[in-house]
Amino acid sequence: MTSDDFPPGLPPAPPAFELGPAGRVSDGRFFGPIADVSTAKWDGRGPFARRRRQRKAWIYTAAFTPRFTVGLAVVDAGYLATAFAYIHDRQREVFTEQKAVLPAGFPAKFQPSLDVPWRLVRGSRSWEITRSGAGWAAKHSGSGLGVDIDIDDHGRGLTAISTAPGRPFHHTYKLCSLNCRLSVRTEGRVVTEEGHAALDFSLGYPPRDTRWNWASLDGTTADGRQVGINLVAHFMNGLENALWIDGAVVPLGQAVFTYRPENTLDRWNIATVDGYVNIDFYPDGERKENLRAGVMASVFSQPFGRFEGQIRTQAGLVTVSGRGVTEQHRAVW
Repeated sequence: MTSDDFPPGLPPAPPAFELGPAGRVSDGRFFGPIADVSTAKWDGRGPFARRRRQRKAWIYTAAFTPRFTVGLAVVDAGYLATAFAYIHDRQREVFTEQKAVLPAGFPAKFQPSLDVPWRLVRGSRSWEITRSGAGWAAKHSGSGLGVDIDIDDHGRGLTAISTAPGRPFHHTYKLCSLNCRLSVRTEGRVVTEEGHAALDFSLGYPPRDTRWNWASLDGTTADGRQVGINLVAHFMNGLENALWIDGAVVPLGQAVFTYRPENTLDRWNIATVDGYVNIDFYPDGERKENLRAGVMASVFSQPFGRFEGQIRTQAGLVTVSGRGVTEQHRAVW
């Protein structure tokens, strides 16, 4: 594979969300981002319009360095906006998190994209992901915790679009195996490291009751090649499943997550039915949330830890290991 390769039959992303013959956005997966992701034609107006009731959008990044696992996200869930930043310091075995929930934290006219500033402020704390040069800057500032992630965009992202009954569509853009520089401030100390990051931009109208398992993994093969993996089950029809290796993005088949839902800190096995991925994931800890606000709820566990297993390449099966996150999620929105 070369940096210009992409598996046959997968076209570049369309310039905007395109309507199919039935007047709905067509399912599919594509190379690269959609340039115009405006949802104005579906959103309506007013406090009870689809923009507030059904449209959800978020931007999330995870960073993996020799010492730290970091997660940072900003979410526009319509009637609510949320944000979080956390770090797991493996050297000190310390987990630190700061988060916020704000009613209608984004204005009605907010049109999410990869290029607009995502920023949420609550008191002296702020969470922000913005374009910076050829990549993104993800930042959190709060008493006792500061996070700065400078992320490079290698331009090899995967767009996936999937429809659901009663909803126009849901869309996501995934990037893995990105170079990054991380600076963490805790207890007055600043530590800076280089590592790799993943970026998730999602926008659309997911089902009212949405459930998924998800994994975002960053690792290295036994022969020294950098690898990124994004996998999902029970959501998006598996269209966002992909492997980043040797400068290419390889779409993957459906993923199967085998684990104990009642104890998400036990070992997970994650495999794809096409045989390209089979890994075991061993959590170090987890971020959990049980958010309930009126008719809305978000209940999830996101373990972070290490993984090892095998992936299939053009040269055959190779051993891979690294760091990542998994997730068990149910949202009612």
